[in-house]
Amino acid sequence: MEALTPEDLALLRRFEPVLIFNKGEQFYPMDVDRYLAGALLCVRRPDSSVETLIPRGKLTGEVLAQMLVRETEPDATYYLSVADSVSAAEVRAFRRTSTLREFRPGPGRLVRVGISARIFDVLFSLSLLLRGRAPGGLAAGAAEHYHALQAREERYCYYGRVIREHGYIALQYWYFYAFNDWRASFHGVNDHEADWENVIIYLAQDQQGAVQPYWLAYSAHDSDGDDLRRRWDDPGLERTGEHAHVYAGAGSHANYFFRGEYMPAVVVPYTEQLARMQHALVRFWARLGQGDDPGPFREGDGFRIPFVDYARGDGLRIGPGEKRTWEMQVLQATENVPAPPWVDGYQGLWGFYTGGPLGENAPPGPKYERNGMQRLRWYDPTGWCGLDKVPPPAQALDALREQQQRLRHEHDDLSQQCDEQADRVAGLELEATAVSDALSARARHDLLQERIQKARAELERLKADRAANEIAQESCAIYAIRLAAGDFGDPRAHLHRPALPSSTADVRLGKIAAIWSAVSIGVLLLCFAALAQFSHNLGSGAVVLFGVYGFFEAIFHRNLRRLIERVTVALAIFTVLLLVITFFRPLLLALVVLIGLFIIMENVRELLAQRVR
Repeated sequence: MEALTPEDLALLRRFEPVLIFNKGEQFYPMDVDRYLAGALLCVRRPDSSVETLIPRGKLTGEVLAQMLVRETEPDATYYLSVADSVSAAEVRAFRRTSTLREFRPGPGRLVRVGISARIFDVLFSLSLLLRGRAPGGLAAGAAEHYHALQAREERYCYYGRVIREHGYIALQYWYFYAFNDWRASFHGVNDHEADWENVIIYLAQDQQGAVQPYWLAYSAHDSDGDDLRRRWDDPGLERTGEHAHVYAGAGSHANYFFRGEYMPAVVVPYTEQLARMQHALVRFWARLGQGDDPGPFREGDGFRIPFVDYARGDGLRIGPGEKRTWEMQVLQATENVPAPPWVDGYQGLWGFYTGGPLGENAPPGPKYERNGMQRLRWYDPTGWCGLDKVPPPAQALDALREQQQRLRHEHDDLSQQCDEQADRVAGLELEATAVSDALSARARHDLLQERIQKARAELERLKADRAANEIAQESCAIYAIRLAAGDFGDPRAHLHRPALPSSTADVRLGKIAAIWSAVSIGVLLLCFAALAQFSHNLGSGAVVLFGVYGFFEAIFHRNLRRLIERVTVALAIFTVLLLVITFFRPLLLALVVLIGLFIIMENVRELLAQRVR
């Protein structure tokens, strides 16, 4: 890894983001040294035995890296831990006195989603009892420890890294948090000790050779590839000068481009086939004019459980021009200082390990994944957000001209192939004509006809490819004119499923709807149990029960009209199917008669037309 130059350090300072948090946030980006000073290093072996390798007060970055070089065991999990879990009474006392009192949750996530998502949420909640979870009181214990550190010395730190690839200068800002208390404090998905988050700003030289920002990418839930990034000139982005605003999720510390309340979702394992069936039904329903087409199914997807991630931006602000500013540390060597030894030397977890692959385990460091492989954003920061296929603006026109040249060569090749294939077709046709009258060559004639069909199909394909090439050349010529004029198109054209805040209508649902969403699944299960026990017609009772639930769902979500429309369409389809099944034979005979009459009418019309001529 190349050492950082003074120019690199200046660029990191020049474009430092402004992180904007929520009221009630307990943890802010901190330095690793203070975290390690209060941490212990443990190892959990495959037999579930746990050993403390280095006690609290003895750990530094150098000791950590050296220890792991000497002591690494295969299949063992190494992890750090700082926080001690506190009692339930201490948790209640902490919540009464901490800044969590300033946080006001919006309408619960369950009120914003449908009944199927709420059913799967029950299964997800039950799964917490079966898989490893962060101990109760661990978040409060971690917060007390962090607040004590900040009381002694208030510091806010990021770790900088600069990578040059594909014509870009990627400025990486890594933020280390002592704890992720999304579930414990903000009703989110999970809790885990320690958290690493990332913001990358992509610079490039303009036509005059000056370095300019062109793209940003934020680590976030529910996004990948192109959706991770935004163009610097996106009209919705907020900045203070050259310092982009980043809205951090409450407790989750996920990074967002816009303030608001987000609804990231967790995919329920082993539900892909069920989700695929539901997706097919929704698409069929959309073709009947009932709702929007959801598009193609995403491989590996399943039923998704949404959670609210609050990124309101009404809390602490850290960065240039704010009351709290950044302390910069680096993940690479500089001219005078080596890289922190733990960056390469420690591949373990940065917090408590719950003991299971699906548990609420701490993450590894900025360089590594949990499986020991390097993070994609570490070794390929442009590929991480799909930017490796987008040349910097100053290079775009030259890259397009090279592609135009390739298209011209391809067109020449296709034209030559078309001529050769046309000659081959003509030769086969002449040979087939020559042998058509020879009885002894009948087998050869049939074989030639098959070859002619295949050769013609190939000729048509080559001609279609050449026509498409010509259209591409025309489009590239038009696009080249736009690029030469400095027009790079819609800054959001690359987005597919961008993370966006919930709409105002979703957030303003009433309290009664919130109560209904909280208790509806439990009441549904109780009612179903009562039907099974006391009803003599479970099927009809279940239909009535789900109908009543659908009615209340529609009222609380303010889409009763849509429900009526869907029920009407469903009843119409059911009625048609029932009529077809009941009167299948008469309908089939009537269809045959109609087809026969239609054929007679068409043929008679053709005869009359010929007589008129």
